[in-house]
Amino acid sequence: MRTRFGAALVLVATLSALGCSEKDAAKCQEAQDGTRKSVAAGNASLTTQWRERAYKYCEDQTALVTLDREISEKQAALTAAKAAEAQRVALNTGLIKAFVGWVGDYHLAPDHASVSPKCDGDDPDAGAPKPATNGKASERFCTATRLAGTNTLTARYWDADKSIELFTTKAPLPVKCDDLGSNKVLKQWAVPATNGASVTRTRCELGGALAGLNAVVSDAANATVYIFSPSYLLKDPALKQIAGE
Repeated sequence: MRTRFGAALVLVATLSALGCSEKDAAKCQEAQDGTRKSVAAGNASLTTQWRERAYKYCEDQTALVTLDREISEKQAALTAAKAAEAQRVALNTGLIKAFVGWVGDYHLAPDHASVSPKCDGDDPDAGAPKPATNGKASERFCTATRLAGTNTLTARYWDADKSIELFTTKAPLPVKCDDLGSNKVLKQWAVPATNGASVTRTRCELGGALAGLNAVVSDAANATVYIFSPSYLLKDPALKQIAGE
């Protein structure tokens, strides 16, 4: 009699276990929320863990299909964004490398930085600067430009003393003095940004092939990179202010 009663209890317990479901609406919602937050953060491992938990506790298969679609779309978007950012970094690095090389090649002869530099007072239809009176260079600025991909490299120099010079380009990503080669930081300060915040501006003294020149860079996207001779500041009050003097 006891044996039969014990067997009956085991059978009831077994049937109860088989009929018990692990589905839980609260845990299901928690798992879905955790999955979405993890995929948004780009944490693939945590996304997988939360997704498995969702499949364990969620009864609605349609919701799970929707969750998987969201995971796939978000991960694809993150992958595309990372690839685009890597390309932007590579283009920015290439631009600065080309710019520094260009300055190194022509800072001793900025009038040769392009085939046809333009000087203040020249005939805009002329292909080259007019010869100065008595064969002497004029007291005026001249500008030479060159393209690096879709970016413009600009050299501006004083015609009568070409050691008074400024080289500029606009970089899509923030640039640091270290990106320009060996240097010594002279000054750092905050300047207002277009969004109402502020960014760090740095002035440094360059070394190596650019020895004798200074640079000013800003910790902001689409900011102008300046490389110049200190004597240039005496001719350009606007740059003097930009350089923190």
